[in-house]
Amino acid sequence: MLIELQGVSVAYPGTLALDQVSMEISAGEVVAVVGANGSGKTTLLSTLCGIRRPTAGHLVLGGQQVRFTRPAQALAHGIAMVPQEPQIADSLPVWENVLLGTIGLIDRAPGRTAQAAAKRTVAQGLPHVDPNQPAGELRKADRAILGLLRAMHRRPSVLALDEPTAVLGENSVQVVDAAARAVRESGGATVLVSHRLRDIVQLASRVVVLVDGRLVHDAPIGAVSVEDLIDRIASGRMAAGAADAGKQSTSGRSPIADRANTAAPRSNSTRTDSILELRDIVSAHGLTIDQLEIRPGQILGVAGLAGAGRSRLCRTIAGHAPYRGEITLVGQRLPRGARNRWRAGIAYLPEDRSREAVFDSLSVARNLEIGELPRAALTGWFAPNPDRGRTRTLIERFGIRTPAAGAPITALSGGNQQRVVLARVLSHQPQALIADEPTQGVDAAGRAAIHRMIRQFAAEGGAVLLVSSEFEELQALSTDIVVMVDGSIVAHRPPDVAYRDLLALATGVHVGTPVHPDGNTAAQGAN
Repeated sequence: MLIELQGVSVAYPGTLALDQVSMEISAGEVVAVVGANGSGKTTLLSTLCGIRRPTAGHLVLGGQQVRFTRPAQALAHGIAMVPQEPQIADSLPVWENVLLGTIGLIDRAPGRTAQAAAKRTVAQGLPHVDPNQPAGELRKADRAILGLLRAMHRRPSVLALDEPTAVLGENSVQVVDAAARAVRESGGATVLVSHRLRDIVQLASRVVVLVDGRLVHDAPIGAVSVEDLIDRIASGRMAAGAADAGKQSTSGRSPIADRANTAAPRSNSTRTDSILELRDIVSAHGLTIDQLEIRPGQILGVAGLAGAGRSRLCRTIAGHAPYRGEITLVGQRLPRGARNRWRAGIAYLPEDRSREAVFDSLSVARNLEIGELPRAALTGWFAPNPDRGRTRTLIERFGIRTPAAGAPITALSGGNQQRVVLARVLSHQPQALIADEPTQGVDAAGRAAIHRMIRQFAAEGGAVLLVSSEFEELQALSTDIVVMVDGSIVAHRPPDVAYRDLLALATGVHVGTPVHPDGNTAAQGAN
C-alpha cells in the first residue's frame, strides 16, 4: 500500500465536502474516482496532495500518519497532482515550466544538466513544440500535456489527475494511459478523477464512487459496467436527497426539484421567434455550437459536468471570450465586447460572484448603481452619490436584507450579495439573462428568492440561459434543458427527464441526435 485515507472528512463553510472517506491506494493501481458535480472528487485529490487539510481523519503513508500543510510536503513524498486547468507560467519557456516547483527561491538558475533533462521531457511529450518558446503560445491541449509532463518529470509514486481527458485533446486516453503505465512500471499508482465513464472503463483497474462526499462503492473495474456506474451515482444522489427531504419523490424527479417553490413553468409566450440565437460558434477554448435559440419566456437550462463548456458558453455570449460565428439578439447581430453586450440588452451573472460581480470595497448602494457606468460612459457624467430613491426601490423590490444602503457589501450574506448582483443586472430591463451558477453558495431562503426573480424575468418575456451544477435545480427551474459535453450541445430534453438519463448524457454514455421537445431535430454541435 502506498497511501491510505482513514475516515477523512473535509468541511467548507456550510458544506461537508468529504464525509469519513476511507480508502487505500496500492502500487500498480489506476484508481478512478467518479461522481456527480459536487460529490467531493476534486476535494479528495486536493486532500491527497496537501492542498486541503482534513478536518477529521488522517492520511497514512508508509505505515505512519502524515499531515500535509502545503503541496510541497506532498511532492516531497512523491505525490503530484495535475489540476484540470493547467497552471502554466506563460512568460517562461516551455522547458522551464517543466521544472517549476522543483527550484526554490534561493536556488541558482537551472544548470545545463537540468535544462537538458527538461528539454528531453518536452521532446518526448510534445515533439512538435520548441522547448525554448514561451509557454503562453501553446494551445490548450498542449498546455494540459505540459502540466502532465511537469508532474511526470518528478517521477511521482502517486500521480493524481483531475479530469485529464477533458482538455488533453483527441488522443487523451492514450496520453493518460501512457502516463499511468509509466507510473505503474516504477512501482507507483495513479488516482484519476473523470466524468467520462467510457474513458474510466479503458483506463482504470478500480473504481470508487462518491455521492455527496460519501464513498458508496469501491470495487475492481471489471465488476461494474458503465450503466451500473450511472445507476450507482444516480441512485445514491436520489437516496441522499430523499433522506434530506424525509420522503421519496412521487414524480420520478429528484426530491430537491420537488422542494422548489413551484413546478418549472412552461413558456407562456405565444411568440415563436427567438430572442437570443447562436449560429456556427467556434472558439479557441474548445466551444463548438452549431445552433442554439432561446425564445421569449424560456428558461433554457444547461446541464453538464466539469469541463463540459457551460461557463465558456456563458462568457462567450456575454462578450468576455473571442469566437467565430454569429450571435444575434432579437434578430440584430450583437457587437463585440462585454460593455457593448450589456448596452445591447445582455445581462450576465458570472459564476465567481466574489471576483467578478461584487465590489468588496463599495457599499450596497454603489454595488447596485455600478451598472450605470457603461451607460454613464456615453455621456461622460456619473453622479457622485447614489440615487437614494432608486437604491431604496431596488432593495425593496429584490428583498435585499441590509442594515442600510450605505453598508459595506461584505456585511451581507452570500445570498443577499447575489440578490444585489441580480438587482443590478435586471434593473436595466435586459432582454436576455445569462446566469452561471446563480445559487452557488446560497442558503435555501436565498435560493428560493433567486428562483422567483429568474421566473419573474422569464414570465415578463425575457430569455434566460441558466447554468447549474445541480441537475435537480435545472429540472425544477428550467422550461427546457440542453446537455453539453466537450464544448458541444449533444441533447435537448424537457425538464421532467429522469435524473439518470441527464447524468448518462452528460457523461457521454449515449449521445444521439439531439431532438427538441416539439419533435424538430436541431443541428447542434457534434461531440
